[in-house]
Amino acid sequence: MKKKILFLLSSMNVGGIEKSFLSLLNSIPTSDYEIHLGLLSYKGSFLEEVPENIKIHHIDCYSKYRRILNDSPYVYLKEMIKRGKYIDFFIHIILYFYFKITSNRYFLYRYLLRKEPIFFVDFDLAIAYAGPSQSIDYYICKKVKSKKKCAWIHFDILQFGIDKGMTRKLYRSYNKIFIVSNTAKQHFDQVFPEFMSKTEVFYNIVSPELVKRQAELAPTYNDDFKGIRILTVGRLSKEKGQDYGIRALKNLLLAGNNVKWYFVGDGSFRLECESLAKELCIEDKVVFLGAQKNPYGYMKDCDIYVQPSRHEGFCMTLAEAKVFNKPIVSTDFVGAREQLNKRTNAIVVGFEIEDLVYGIESVFNQKTVNMEMSDNLYNNDVDKLLALL
Repeated sequence: MKKKILFLLSSMNVGGIEKSFLSLLNSIPTSDYEIHLGLLSYKGSFLEEVPENIKIHHIDCYSKYRRILNDSPYVYLKEMIKRGKYIDFFIHIILYFYFKITSNRYFLYRYLLRKEPIFFVDFDLAIAYAGPSQSIDYYICKKVKSKKKCAWIHFDILQFGIDKGMTRKLYRSYNKIFIVSNTAKQHFDQVFPEFMSKTEVFYNIVSPELVKRQAELAPTYNDDFKGIRILTVGRLSKEKGQDYGIRALKNLLLAGNNVKWYFVGDGSFRLECESLAKELCIEDKVVFLGAQKNPYGYMKDCDIYVQPSRHEGFCMTLAEAKVFNKPIVSTDFVGAREQLNKRTNAIVVGFEIEDLVYGIESVFNQKTVNMEMSDNLYNNDVDKLLALL
């Protein structure tokens, strides 16, 4: 009989977590394992990339509580009073003050989901894949029956505001905690030393052969620009640092460089980035290409790849860009040095605009010299996961 594995994610939007999940999925022999995918939101362009033999479940247990979980307590408490729900109001006041005192939302989740049924399938392994996430971690911990449970940390927890009290309570129930880079693991162990025996590094899986094949089928630049093309791929958000890139581009242009910066991705930060480019009068040198399921044509044909992120866990787009052996500049976020410190054509810089400009000008002039070109971060660690079964 096949072993049953459940992965729980928020959605299948175009993003690094979703892409790493698909790569992992392709490494698990489905002849031996029955794979289930749970989604809190049944949406995303990557849904069509999920193989047909994967059983997908829409776990819609949080939608009715979205306002309570996301809005200011003042808003929903006031609404409860208006609607005459005095008992609910009293309970939520207690839960709110408990949270203010302890910084722990565990009992709020427990109260909200008290009537939600246990998932109808029993599993051999249940994985809170898109973590740390209060909603995903709680559901796997309390609403799924499984012989073993696993958490998966994709971020540097020192850079994200996580509920430490709730995380500490839930993670006692996990048999394994996978973390996507050595530095991210060190930071997690620093905050939660009681779980050190459970933590292990599991690099996101990237297949260079698959990336190269997809690049041959992908769109690429069509603007006939003759200068140096700089590329950044990732969700347009503050933590990804696209504004760093735009400000650095202004300095590069003032120095007389014939450059153009292309951004693949979309998100709430796009309007701010567009406004910044206009403010700096360089909007003709900044190109927003939108979300792309297959960005590899742009990676293959760019001149320099730059990752200006403020923080990451293990940057999937950086790992993919390495496949094409183009010069790479990255800010010094968690995992960047692990990925780039053996490459002759890459440089890791600080988080100031001047640092980014220096790094880009260095690779212009081939000043960057690291000792080796080989790298070992394309290892497939799937056996670490299957060993739990």
